[in-house]
Amino acid sequence: MTRRRDAALAGALLVPIAAAAVLLRTPVTPGAVLVGVVGALALEAALSLRASSVRALWERRTVQAASVAVAVVGTTLGAVVFGRATLLAVAAGLSTYLLLLAAVELRSRGSGPERRP
Repeated sequence: MTRRRDAALAGALLVPIAAAAVLLRTPVTPGAVLVGVVGALALEAALSLRASSVRALWERRTVQAASVAVAVVGTTLGAVVFGRATLLAVAAGLSTYLLLLAAVELRSRGSGPERRP
């Protein structure tokens, strides 16, 4: 598992979702942002409880492709069912994940190459 690949996948999702939010003039509300941020952190915390199993599963390209597809379809359906705020929540969640990846990368660079996965 590489952080660069994870960041690329998250960025590939974030750009069109954020663009859709802008094009649809989605109002920026604290509630939607909070849902995205807390959701991303909660998901990462839950996945970290079984990190080695999650890492082994995530290494499969089919799992990565399916995850991207589920994110696209889920975000689209969420926007249709729950409204444009879904786009903001997902964009906030992806942004939070990218910031978390950056923090982990910076921390591992500061502690030496022996700590890098």
